Amino acid sequence: MSLSMKRLGHIIMADDNQNDVSLVSYAFKEAGLSNPVLWLSNGEMLIRHLTEDHAMDQMPLLVVIDWKMPGTNTLDILKWIRKQPEYLSLLVVVLTGSESPAEKRLAYEAGANWHLVKSSQFTDLAQLVHRIQQFWSYAIGPESVGELSSR
Repeated sequence: MSLSMKRLGHIIMADDNQNDVSLVSYAFKEAGLSNPVLWLSNGEMLIRHLTEDHAMDQMPLLVVIDWKMPGTNTLDILKWIRKQPEYLSLLVVVLTGSESPAEKRLAYEAGANWHLVKSSQFTDLAQLVHRIQQFWSYAIGPESVGELSSR
């Protein structure tokens, strides 16, 4: 497989709570992002999906992972992602309900690009999505930013 995989326009959200996925998806839409959000309810599904994308030389634009999911824990998922040479440039955001500095350090050490605290307040969520957009724009460059917003 080539290390220059085609980036797809979708966002993968691995979270066992469908309400969180719905809120984040809504916040993306409110922020003007038209990218489809694919919901995967556990880490095993995420690894399987990324393996299938790799087999087709494809890569999502962004993966958002919940810190606490049943099954394979997030640290193991992050380590698996970063051991795959084709996913070294994959942008991965970890969402959590905790502001623990130790948790944040562990997430970054395992390969997360960003560790963000979730909020049930929609205004906080909208700000979170805006921060993801800013990070994304910086990380993938201005030539790809057009894919992130509706035209």
